[in-house]
Formats: sequence, structure tokens, C-alpha cells
Amino acid sequence: MFMFRSRRSKLIRQLKAARQKQSHEARRTIEDHQQQQLLQNNHHNHHNRLGGGGAGGGGGDERVDEQLFKPLNINQLEMLMTAVAGRGQSATNCVLLARDCEREPHVLCCQLYRWADLRHAAELRRMPECRSAVDPVYICCNPYHWSRLCQPDSPPPPYSHCAMDSFKPEDRAPSEASIVFRDSFIGSLTTSGEDSSVNSSGWCKLAYWEQQKRVGEQYPVFASHLNVFGDIPCGDGLSLTQLAQHSFSPPDSVSRTRCKIGLGVTLSREEDGIWVYNRSEHPVFVNSLTLEDPCVSSSTSATPTKVPAEHCICVFDPTKAALANYGWDFARRRRDGPVDTNSVQISFAKGWGARYSRQDVMSCPCWIEVLLEPCR
Repeated sequence: MFMFRSRRSKLIRQLKAARQKQSHEARRTIEDHQQQQLLQNNHHNHHNRLGGGGAGGGGGDERVDEQLFKPLNINQLEMLMTAVAGRGQSATNCVLLARDCEREPHVLCCQLYRWADLRHAAELRRMPECRSAVDPVYICCNPYHWSRLCQPDSPPPPYSHCAMDSFKPEDRAPSEASIVFRDSFIGSLTTSGEDSSVNSSGWCKLAYWEQQKRVGEQYPVFASHLNVFGDIPCGDGLSLTQLAQHSFSPPDSVSRTRCKIGLGVTLSREEDGIWVYNRSEHPVFVNSLTLEDPCVSSSTSATPTKVPAEHCICVFDPTKAALANYGWDFARRRRDGPVDTNSVQISFAKGWGARYSRQDVMSCPCWIEVLLEPCR
């Protein structure tokens, strides 16, 4: 009995130490970000935003520890410690606790180890690798089985797109067909009004680009979700670094950005649409037809959405696509080069558009294009 108590006490001490370490790191990140804001906007007084809810700490720690750790047995504490120590770099087990609408243990755990300013469960979305999604009694409290919903800023003003007529027709993406979701089922796509049968080539294909050069062949996606990462081994998925290892001497900007991809993104086909989970330490920038206002985008180039680190966003909403009736008449008015106007573009670390020096996605150092099937 003493051995088990000693092991339990040791695990709790380790979890507390990990929480304090991440609290300090998060606070330092916030301060660094605010300093950058001050340098960029020295005519404004931003320092008042420092402090205020620092990560993971504050009063009431003992009460929080009682709420979180007491219900966990030794095996659960070990699984939680493994998840916290790994910070999402490898697959980890679910840590299940009984659902409690008042206490919301998964929210508490995410507050302690991921986002101190998290307030409500509605701000969270379960990662696709979590296995407890349909459990009515228990809920997963592994903080790395959750992602935070992206709340986009007000979109920037539209910018004038650059003419890309210098690209040859064969450089254009293979899929320029209208994409529509039938009956809100993601696997049922249509091209030119005809229903597709079961697709043997996967539900989408990925094309990796470094600026205006496509690297490697298209990568078909068959599983419901796929990890796309840099050179960090994190289970099955697509390593962009390995894909690009045979490319010729990329520019320094590409090499630097490639090093920032890290854990990259998880691309997931779910009941309510296509989701992108940003797992890296840097933002990604995404664009798709259903992220735009068709009334605005009909005569302008794409306006990307910034997705901060550890956040997620729905990049293709079947309901919105059906209501807006996106199609070739709309897409043909968009001339952004060889990028398929119906595809989803995801740029790592670097944005494009009116707020950035890069006016189009093909100026971004490292980006992927998600071609929803069927392609023609």
C-alpha cells in the first residue's frame, strides 16, 4: 500500500512541476508576443494587456489539484503524465473521467496544461485520434486530445491579385471541377452534377508546394484523417521534409520555414466538414471557398484565415457550400495561377494577402493544396 501511495504522490508532484514549467513558458511567450506588438505598433500603448490570467497558475491551486488528481488512479495519472511530457508529439491514450457538466474536467485539464484563458467547453473540439468521442458516461481529459476552435479576426480588406498568365495551361491543377456535398455526407462529392461512386483514389489528394514549385507527386488520402508534418516522426502521415529531400537547393526562406513546420497539421474528414487542426508551434494560413464571402470574393483574390498554434478550423463546410452554390461560374472569376480555385490552400508559418508582402499563396515558402475528390 505504501508503494502505491508513494508512486501516486510522485506522479502528482511531476504533474504539478510540468504545469509550473508550462506556465512559465506560456507567460514568457505572451510577453515576447507583446514586446513584438509594441515594436510594431509603438504609437499604441499595448503593455496594459500584459499579465491578466497568466497561464496555468494563480490562487486555488490546491483546490484545482483536488478536483483533477483525486479522481484519477495510478494508471490514469501515468497516462496523463505521458501526454503532458510528450506535448502531443506522439500518440497517447485517453484519460477518462466521468462527465460532469458543472466541473467539466476536460476543460480544467486543458486550462492547466494548454490554454489558461480557456473559459468554456464550447471553445474546444476533440482531435480525430481521440477514441472516446461516443462515450456518454466518460469524457477524455487528455489535454492533447483536444484542439481550440479558431475565432477568426475580422477579414482584412481585399487586395488586388497579381496576374499569373505566365503559367502554362499544363501547370494548372488537375481538378477545377465544381465540388458539392450531397446530404451533408463528405464522401459523396459530385462533378458537373453527376454523383460519384465509391472513390478508389481516396477522398482527397495533397500537393506540396515550395513557392511556385510543386514538390513530389500528389499524395492520395484514404484514412479519415492524416498528419502532415515536417521531419518530426509522429506516427503515420506525410513528412514534407522527406518529400522534399530530393528537391534542388531551395531558397533560404523555404529552408527556414520548413524547419518551423514541426508537428504540422492534421487534416480530417468529419461529419460536419473538412477540418484542419494546427499542431505546430506557429500559425498556419488557410483558404477555401467556404471560408470566404462569395459576394466579396467573386471579384477579388483569396483572403486567407490565420489559424494560431494549437487551434482548429473547418476549411470546407458542406452546408455552406450547398447554400452558396459554389461552382465553375464563380471559380472562373478567380485567376490566382495554377492553384485549383476549388481546393483548400494551407501555408505554414507565412501568410499572404493585403497584410503581408506576399500577395498570393504561390509566394509562400511552404504550403499544401488539398484537392477534394473526384478530380478530373
